[in-house]
Amino acid sequence: MTLLVIRAVAVGFLFFLMIGCKGGNEEQLPVDFVWDRVACEECKMALSDPHYSAQVIDPKGKAYYFDDIGCAVLWLQRQPWKDKARTWVNDVKTTEWIEAQKANWISGDPQTPMGYGFAATLSPGENALDYETVKKRMFSGKTLVNENLEKHLGTGNQQPGAGKQTDGKSR
Repeated sequence: MTLLVIRAVAVGFLFFLMIGCKGGNEEQLPVDFVWDRVACEECKMALSDPHYSAQVIDPKGKAYYFDDIGCAVLWLQRQPWKDKARTWVNDVKTTEWIEAQKANWISGDPQTPMGYGFAATLSPGENALDYETVKKRMFSGKTLVNENLEKHLGTGNQQPGAGKQTDGKSR
């Protein structure tokens, strides 16, 4: 009897091992995970808000997780396979996973985890951005976090040379 149990367990183990080793995620679809138990690849914060998270799926099907699309964009730019990756984001309104390329992007959302201000949705919206524009804004620093920093530091509307005397001394 115990020999039969051992054989059954061994066969079951081998079956699950073969299933687990087979391929994986060839279609590069988003992968389920446990919220608050996965860290962002870029900033190392826990993924805790299902309205703003992102996943980058590499060409082999491996998922990389991000708490904010800004983190995903910055991280992906450094990967040699960046042009073969598939990026998924949560729809800010429904929390469903949608492809970043297909999303309508809202700029200026103050609730994003890292403060970049970009939120994705499939819903049509006024002044919606496309994903390429979001990436360009991330690379050029045109994000909500930088706008807020400029306001805080008082450098946003300052004219070149303001606050300097002609003799080179500051006022």
